[in-house]
Amino acid sequence: MKYRADIDGLRAIAVILVILFHSKINFFPGGYIGVDIFFAISGFLITSIIYPKMLAGNFSFVDFYKRRARRLLPASIFMTLITLLVFAFIYPPNLFQMLANSAAASLLFVSNLYFWQTSSYFSPNLELQPLLHTWSLSVEEQFYFLFPLALFILTLLKFKKNAVLLTVGFACSISLVLAYIYAPNSLSFVSFYVLPTRFYEMGLGALFAVHLTHKPDAFSKIKYLREIGFICVAIAAVQYDRYLAFPSFYAVLPVLGTLLMLIDRSTTGFLYRALSAKPVVFIGLLSYSLYLWHWPIWVSFEWLIDNTSALNMAAYFTVTFLIAYLSYRVIEQPLRLASFYQSAYTKPSLLGFAALLVASVSFFTLQSNNRFLQMNATGLSAYNNSLVSEPYRDRCTDTKRLKGQFSICTVKEGVDAQYSILLWGDSHASALMSALDNFSDRFTIHAMNTSGCPSLVETRRKGAEDCYFHNQFMQSHLLSQTDRYDLILDVSAWDNYIEYGLLETDVSQVEEMHAALQRTIAFFEVNHLKYAFVPQIPKQKTNIPRAFFRHHLGLNDQEEYVLRSDYDIKLKRFEEMLYPSKNMIALDSFFCDDEKCGGSQNGEIMYKDAHHISVTAGQTISYYLEGEIVNAIEGTGKTLEASAE
Repeated sequence: MKYRADIDGLRAIAVILVILFHSKINFFPGGYIGVDIFFAISGFLITSIIYPKMLAGNFSFVDFYKRRARRLLPASIFMTLITLLVFAFIYPPNLFQMLANSAAASLLFVSNLYFWQTSSYFSPNLELQPLLHTWSLSVEEQFYFLFPLALFILTLLKFKKNAVLLTVGFACSISLVLAYIYAPNSLSFVSFYVLPTRFYEMGLGALFAVHLTHKPDAFSKIKYLREIGFICVAIAAVQYDRYLAFPSFYAVLPVLGTLLMLIDRSTTGFLYRALSAKPVVFIGLLSYSLYLWHWPIWVSFEWLIDNTSALNMAAYFTVTFLIAYLSYRVIEQPLRLASFYQSAYTKPSLLGFAALLVASVSFFTLQSNNRFLQMNATGLSAYNNSLVSEPYRDRCTDTKRLKGQFSICTVKEGVDAQYSILLWGDSHASALMSALDNFSDRFTIHAMNTSGCPSLVETRRKGAEDCYFHNQFMQSHLLSQTDRYDLILDVSAWDNYIEYGLLETDVSQVEEMHAALQRTIAFFEVNHLKYAFVPQIPKQKTNIPRAFFRHHLGLNDQEEYVLRSDYDIKLKRFEEMLYPSKNMIALDSFFCDDEKCGGSQNGEIMYKDAHHISVTAGQTISYYLEGEIVNAIEGTGKTLEASAE
């Protein structure tokens, strides 16, 4: 296939979109479609190269895979090794173990499957995984392995052009349907990561390539295809955002836009000249190395610096382009040439490098990186303790999503229990189970929590229809068990729903939350149910275990906290929303002093992220919370005031 500079220009657009999106510059909130542009280009170009050879009977799988390996593997493998070595000295064991596992998965071209299996609401922050971006490379490698084989079989069976188009088109249709059915949600990201739901993006490129192989001038008389395609890509880049259930059918727009630009072979017009301009083409030539290096460099910047000032961002872009250029000139370009491998020194060098790589990945996968960390045992223990999952989380959270039906679970079955309570809420309620688990045997405790669902009567959350049914189930359960529970403990991330605009409403988020709380209070009181709400604890500005770890490595000398005065405003707002009810058990005295609400206390971490309490914090507040609940049930003391003294 004849070289086209405008295709390298298109690659430049794709990689720039991805880098800007990943660096959290909001010029293009849908910048992640850069990956889909790459997918469309890959499907189109690979088919344009191999299909004519198959028709001519001179296609060689060995030659094809050799070329792919020389083109993709050297730079990818080198990036993986360097990333492992660098992060071994700066990453906590839990995150580094994921990195080592993902390195092994990447080398086996299955990192997309690895990240699918490890991605969920409760998984460690995937945005801190330096090899997360290799999922798309694995998808492409899987496509390179399977699609040429399928296409070869079709040509071997003497399928004519239309039959090939129908077969590939049917496969694309199935892929699109699967992508829609399994659109990513808060529990599963299967559609985002796997080849069956991404195939249509590359398959559509293959369809155009097959057609153009038989009719090279098929679209030559249609004007402005490149411009129309560019508009499609631009709309997706500007209008899409990270909250879209992608790819589903949404990827069709940028993919078709890319393909319209690819099939337009005209060499005139402003857009063609722009895409073919030397600076743009230069970025396109670097696009693979830029894609490989931009993400681990970004993650390292976020981890080490945690400051997106203009100076730091300029440093990030400079370092990224410099390393990508060196990778392109020193590794990518020389090692893609067949002549490089004919040197007498090449094979021993490559074997030695391969041995080093296998040894490094094996060592880090089995041993982690504890020996490389300059952190004392006490600090590391506190960090690890903050990440421990609360008891019964898997059994008492997301039962509908995990098991297909809502159900009430038992947190504690007290011997000769005096009191029975029901915990109703979201993931904040689940986090509180670390406190409830330590209650005395005078309690029987049941729970039902669904992540991201506010525990409120007749309330819907945007993008999560099951939240409404979660609350409907709880209402029905309580109506059938009005005499069973001595107290309903209602716990949710109230402030988060307001601040992120997550409630479905025609009024403001604050007004909707106020109305929903009043509806819920009315439901409790009409049905003679005793209840208590727990306000959201102070939300920190950053992930507290991460900040604690960085502090102990000497990377951060600032204490993480929010001002007490700022939290009091939110606490007062919540109290006013409940009025005239005062049925509220606040936990602010455990997280705040007179001036600030800190993320750590006396060397112990009180959060497992920025807003969920840690198991350590749960154990700390357990005795107090038990007493407050007894007082709420018995109706004694000042339990239900705004805060503990």
